[in-house]
Formats: sequence, C-alpha cells, structure tokens
Amino acid sequence: MFWEGCETIMTVLTAEEKELLTRAASLMDELLETLEVMQDNKLVRNLKAALREVEEGKTRPLEELIRELNLESKV
Repeated sequence: MFWEGCETIMTVLTAEEKELLTRAASLMDELLETLEVMQDNKLVRNLKAALREVEEGKTRPLEELIRELNLESKV
C-alpha cells in the first residue's frame, strides 16, 4: 500500500484518523493504478472497444455463461 512502513505514525493516531488515512491511501493507490492504465494505449483501446460492445448489447450475463459451460458447481 501507498504508506507502508509508517507503523510508528499509525500508533499515535486516533481510530478515526487511522480510518481517514487508510481511505486516503486507498484512493491514492486507485489513482496511481488509473494513471498506469491510461498510459497503456493498447489497453485503453481494448477497454473502449469492450465498452462499445457492452453498449451494443454484444455481451451476456456471466451467470448465463457459467450455466452454458456447466460450471455452477465450480463457481
């Protein structure tokens, strides 16, 4: 996580402050991941194509695929 190694700081914080810091760190991790994805042009193109397929109704529910492949007992 974003703030690993800060155990000393965490011991002097209140529970509320720890929760706030944890949530902020989680948001920072998400932002960093988003930036990494945005830098990968091929991945961005693939994501846009996938979203277009969803909008065009070219997808189906996961549950339907699981049933079709007889995987109910494995999922």
